Amino acid sequence: MTSQTFSAQFEALESIREFAAQAARQAGMDEKEIYNIQLAVDEAASNIIEHAYEGNPSGKIEISAQAARGALTLQLRDQGKPFDPASIAEPDVNAPLDDRAIGGLGLFFMRKLMDEVRFESSPVIGNLLTLVKRRAAPLVAAPRPRPGWRDLFEMGERLLTATTFAQQRDEIIETAARVAPNAEIRLWLDESTFRLPDWVETLFPPRPERPLMELARTSGQTVHRQEADAAEIVIPLRQEDVVLGALSARRAGKFRTRELDTLEGVARTAAVALIAWHRITVERWRLGQLNLVRTVSAQLVNVSDLDELAHKVTRLIQTTFRYYYVAIFTLEPGAESLHFRASAGGATRRKGRPTAPTLEVAPSQGLIGAVATNGEEIIANDVRAEVRFRAVDILPETQSEAVFPLKIEERVVGVLDVQSDQLGAFHPYDLLVLRALADTIAVAVEGAHLYSALRRRADQLKLVAEVGKQISSILDLRELMQEVAAVIQKRFDYPYVHLFTVHPNRRQIHYEAGSGERSAALEGYTLSLDDPDGLVPWVARSGEMIFCNDVRQEARYRPSPLPPANTLSEFTLPLMFNGQVYGVLDVQSDRLNAFGEDDKLLFEALSDAIAAAIRNADLYRSEQWRRQVADSLREVAVLLSANASLEQVLDAILTELERNLPSDISAIWLLGDDDITCAAAHGVKPGYLEQARRESPEVGAALARALLARQPLIRKPGEPIGPSGVAGGFGDTYASIAAPLRIGDQAVGVLTLAHHTPGRYGHEAQAMTTTFASYAAVSIENARLYDTAQEQAYASAALLQVAQAVVSLSDLDEILGTIVRVLPILVGVERAVIFTRKDDPVRFRVAQFYNLPDEFSARSFAPGDFPLLDAALERGQAALSAQAHLGPLAWITLSAGEAGAEEMLIAGEERLLMAFPLMVKGEAFGVMLAEESLGGRRFRRRRLEILTGVAQQVALAIQNDLFQQETVARERLETEVQLARQIQQAFIPETLPDLPGWELAARWRTARQVGGDFYDVFLLPNQRVGLFIADVADKGVPAALFMALTRTLVRAAVLETDSPAEALRRVNALLYPDCQQGMFVTAVYGVLDRRAGTFTYANAGHNPPFLVPADSSAPSRLTRTGMALGVVDALEIGEREILLAPGDGLVLYTDGVTESFASSGEMFGEERLVDLLSPAPSASDTLDAINDALTDFAQDLQPSDDITMLAVKRAEFSDG
Repeated sequence: MTSQTFSAQFEALESIREFAAQAARQAGMDEKEIYNIQLAVDEAASNIIEHAYEGNPSGKIEISAQAARGALTLQLRDQGKPFDPASIAEPDVNAPLDDRAIGGLGLFFMRKLMDEVRFESSPVIGNLLTLVKRRAAPLVAAPRPRPGWRDLFEMGERLLTATTFAQQRDEIIETAARVAPNAEIRLWLDESTFRLPDWVETLFPPRPERPLMELARTSGQTVHRQEADAAEIVIPLRQEDVVLGALSARRAGKFRTRELDTLEGVARTAAVALIAWHRITVERWRLGQLNLVRTVSAQLVNVSDLDELAHKVTRLIQTTFRYYYVAIFTLEPGAESLHFRASAGGATRRKGRPTAPTLEVAPSQGLIGAVATNGEEIIANDVRAEVRFRAVDILPETQSEAVFPLKIEERVVGVLDVQSDQLGAFHPYDLLVLRALADTIAVAVEGAHLYSALRRRADQLKLVAEVGKQISSILDLRELMQEVAAVIQKRFDYPYVHLFTVHPNRRQIHYEAGSGERSAALEGYTLSLDDPDGLVPWVARSGEMIFCNDVRQEARYRPSPLPPANTLSEFTLPLMFNGQVYGVLDVQSDRLNAFGEDDKLLFEALSDAIAAAIRNADLYRSEQWRRQVADSLREVAVLLSANASLEQVLDAILTELERNLPSDISAIWLLGDDDITCAAAHGVKPGYLEQARRESPEVGAALARALLARQPLIRKPGEPIGPSGVAGGFGDTYASIAAPLRIGDQAVGVLTLAHHTPGRYGHEAQAMTTTFASYAAVSIENARLYDTAQEQAYASAALLQVAQAVVSLSDLDEILGTIVRVLPILVGVERAVIFTRKDDPVRFRVAQFYNLPDEFSARSFAPGDFPLLDAALERGQAALSAQAHLGPLAWITLSAGEAGAEEMLIAGEERLLMAFPLMVKGEAFGVMLAEESLGGRRFRRRRLEILTGVAQQVALAIQNDLFQQETVARERLETEVQLARQIQQAFIPETLPDLPGWELAARWRTARQVGGDFYDVFLLPNQRVGLFIADVADKGVPAALFMALTRTLVRAAVLETDSPAEALRRVNALLYPDCQQGMFVTAVYGVLDRRAGTFTYANAGHNPPFLVPADSSAPSRLTRTGMALGVVDALEIGEREILLAPGDGLVLYTDGVTESFASSGEMFGEERLVDLLSPAPSASDTLDAINDALTDFAQDLQPSDDITMLAVKRAEFSDG
């Protein structure tokens, strides 16, 4: 069996067909059978590409071939979408082409071409299609007159020119049958004598199945057996003392002496010819393998990248020899294991493994490690008998393995590993070629190593200049460090490059930038400057570098807390300026001895330049920070005189503070009548902070201490956790600062900042928050006074806004949408929703909402589903619940408070959920639901009054909308239909051009007021005329609008190209995105050259027009050249050209002509239309005749489809 994997792309079909043809030839198929096999495999592969993988170019098709017992079995395996062959109906191949169902022909053809077609699918094997083709059974040859030695000479010639072993088998049998007429001829050949490595077929068993032939094989002598009614002779095919096979002849009666002598001659001639043919074939094969070596050598000459080199070689060897798995490993100086470079095969045969498997091998481990250690090749024709073989789960099919050292002189630089899924797979000829390839690869590997070393040194020298140039102008510290890390990793290819800044005052080391797998997770990472473990803290304290090529030998080394844990070498340098350590550069490698002395000198030079740049950036950042603080204080001071709302003031204070100090969570707490509440927060919802304060007395005590303090309090690790620490889920070591807000001696609140890492706030932060708190307290108090003054204005404005929306807007959804959007702004609600019974007199449905999850807004509620809504309608007034904090998804379970208990709820601290009935004179239209905002206890009574008034306005708006709906609906329908009719008529040409020597005529009639048929005639340059007719796959207004769009696109396209096919392709490209609702257009567009009399056209799935010859001969159809427009994205369409001789006519029409129905249900049909297409005096007469026939046929029956016709007639005598 042989197999090969192909890409699931149409470009691979040629290679797939060749693979199938080669397998068929080796199986002894004749040319007709080979052609049928190619057709079947091509159809199967095309279906896999198009339907199983749906055009995905990354898909794979694995094809295997096995020839045995007179049959060829081909299996195609893929991992795409499965299908059920039983669901595919057999197509009616006798039906007209237009009437045939789409699909099924491919499977039909495969079953006709092959003897067996089987399909199976499972998650384990994927999709497996099996195709079997059998050769015709051997026949008893008919007698040929006077067989003799001439037959032997001809057989010898044919054996030498045969291309397959199967052809030679058949030739020997046929010759023997001619020599011994009416005899049953059998032949057995020892394939092991003739087999070459690339053979696919298996024609004969290892030993003859008939005892008499086995006796002839073992004895090497001719064997006779005479029975009562039959005789049999078996003659060995020998070359000297080697038995090549056995020829058996058996028939009734006896053999004549002349026949026996001739059969002996057949055996001798066949043996000589087979040996000669084998020698010639071997020489050809050797030349092919030498060409392979030359090909590999030529491809490797200019390849300097080791990975690219290994990838090319493994793919070439695997595809040429069809081995199961091929891999290349390199042995790097000082490395403890072989470095995997590339592989081909193996995993690509298994589902779920899109790439070949990789192996990591240590020296002396398995066959690969053994070869790397001793430098001697190992050929294991049965790995089960090889004690050094190491089985690998990802290569379960390995049965034999050949491993070759890649050596330069006596030094091993790598290993070539070749594995097969067959026992004894390595032919001596293969081994010769593989050894030559190994020598070639070794030279290429060594060359790539030398080139890589030289290139690396050049890049290192270039890096010093490049880094110095790049960082000299960067003043942003983060950008500077990120640039340095990126350049170092790019140039040196170290997996991990990290840069830290050192902060002696806070005794911390901060990660700033880096590259590699850990860099993203290291964001915000800090180290203690006093940590006794770790290379980075030690270097930051001592100012001395650590150069460690084996971290296992370094006592100060501490493994990274982040994966992957594969660091083997580490180089850590201090970044110093004027004796002060500003930062640390840490470079890590996953290889031992990764750093050399030249790296040490290079990085020392680099570190000086980096340190100077860091100091400059640090000075620049300090100056920027001071200016930023001044700007922020100015912004807060501006709020003192601005008429800003309290919410704006609080947000501005937190925003400006966060610009200057690190913060994960910032908040402002304001003191009310008898409690402190969170008025604003960044980084977390205020409700979470409120919840933390309520649930933890310790948190409340922390706020109380800050409120009474005279200066900001900085939290230290181990102290009580405040509200931000609880809400943010911070650990015990998090940092926070709390500053009291005071006006004179009066406390008005607390300003808090928190960060999840320790040590973020010091003396500078304390001084800054003190200043911010002073300005903020005054601004907050001013904003409170302003809010109180504006509250009454807001109430009036809210009701006015709602009233204006009801009066000025005519659409109910727009009115309701405006109201729910205005409520949060003017009334202070967190969420709002309006339920109506518009479509169902019983169930509540969401009409408009604000700030609600989609799953809530999509539901409907029957009586009893939503108790709060029912209570509002039953009481005829607002129903309240104090459990709004549970969230929208829990609202449906809430019950309203007891009737009469509203005052208690209004006075409570919990946020309210309020339901207001939408009623007019006792008639209920729905319910308006609103959730109170945080801090909504202030002005709660006024808010309830406003919302009650809004609910009344909403109810009136719903009632008015119901009154207007019927009138509006009727008027809209009439207007739309009339407008569509006018638009469509405007697109149909009022008159047709007057063309000397030519006559045009057209007829257009819609089945409804508007339709989807249309035609167009337009003049083009150089005495050309564009003719266009089309039919949209729909009727009525949608089809008319789509018709208008298509006509516009056609008019634009014909200005850009002279080709009808290209014009339709462009129209299709613009139409396709808008054809998602199943609409498409069939069309014919042609260009009439009046001088030449030619008509060049493209037919996109439309009814074929007819050419009506002047000589009264039968009209000819202008068949389709492509699919309809809007069906597929990339439209394939051709164009054709016809000549209209003087007197010839052309008729274009839509399917409304041929699909007109009579009252009996009979269809007009194309045959009746053709009968009417005889030469007429004019184009108009032709269309009148068709129109009259349609009228007579349909009688009073209204047309079921639009009818459109366009005719052209060339004058009897015209020069165009």
